[in-house]
Amino acid sequence: MHRDEREDDRSFLKNIPDDFPLSVEPYMEIGRRCSIDGDDIIARLKKMMEEGTIRRIAAVLYHRNVSYTHNAMVVWRVEKEDIEKTGNIMASFPEVSHCYERDTGDYWEYNLYTMIHGKSRDDCLDIVRRISDETGKRDFKIFFSKREFKKTSIRVVNE
Repeated sequence: MHRDEREDDRSFLKNIPDDFPLSVEPYMEIGRRCSIDGDDIIARLKKMMEEGTIRRIAAVLYHRNVSYTHNAMVVWRVEKEDIEKTGNIMASFPEVSHCYERDTGDYWEYNLYTMIHGKSRDDCLDIVRRISDETGKRDFKIFFSKREFKKTSIRVVNE
């Protein structure tokens, strides 16, 4: 990719708002604001994803704003051969926002991590119990969040 194309992509991304409009057709609404056809925005973003310029576009749920006030990071010990299957099951729970494998570093037994959101501490504990029952995984530790320091989307900055 040439420098002019990168600058053009950077300029394009700067016009995409941090917070997508809450509407049935957010790209069309953004297009109206920027005088660009919404379908052209979608096509351009798809191309940028295919080229690796951007990795993904995803909604960020500010869970506290929708009364999910309790969070628990749960670490699970899962056998290597079960990681893929177990991770997919855990990730399928709507209350799980993150599910990922981590290296144990030979000093920590827990290799699969989930971030769970609930409306109460008991709600989180119930979700953990349901995940444990569905996966058969019983070796886990729960860490409840005390406070959130930062949650922002990635921003395009000038170089």
